[in-house]
Amino acid sequence: MGLLGGSFDPPHFGHLHVARSAHDALGLEEVRLIPAAQPPHKRGRVLAPDEDRVAMLDLLAALEPWLKVDRCELDRGGTSFTHDTLVRLREQLRGRDVELFFLLGSDSLVDLPTWHRADELVGLATIVTIARDRASVEMGLSQLDSKLPHAAESIRAHVLEVEPLPISSTQIRARVRAGQPIEELVPRSIAQFIARRGLYRDEFTAQR
Repeated sequence: MGLLGGSFDPPHFGHLHVARSAHDALGLEEVRLIPAAQPPHKRGRVLAPDEDRVAMLDLLAALEPWLKVDRCELDRGGTSFTHDTLVRLREQLRGRDVELFFLLGSDSLVDLPTWHRADELVGLATIVTIARDRASVEMGLSQLDSKLPHAAESIRAHVLEVEPLPISSTQIRARVRAGQPIEELVPRSIAQFIARRGLYRDEFTAQR
């Protein structure tokens, strides 16, 4: 089972591309999209309403039968620590022969040693690094060699080369605020939802 977390504010084709790449390369039966309640690295940032983000993820998941939305972090509330999410999932799946693959962008790999209870986290799932560029991968692996040496070998063995798709949620929010089209960045159903709900139009929501 693949796990892809994030703020998904909004979800876009880049998220879908990562999920599809991991699904195909790893032979995953399921990839769960896990929206954060409050990402630890974005404290103080106001996100779109939880139900709107879940609704957009449902629209993204509708594009593939193996994509599922898991709102465990939203239901738990507070700061969304990956360690806590993985513990909860392992308890939920106890007795089932399911391996967890946590999908991590290579730009986040360098920060992994600083994550909440990182020593334990790396033993709760197979960390799969989505390599957006080799420089960030090598920098992250160097950090692991010195700070999480017991996990470095496994993480080094699970680097997934993915053709870059340069799309960001920040870019989408800025385009909406500027009145520019976003249909090439998100599925049409999500673009229509954003327009219907009036998301990201003003300065306050554009900063989310």
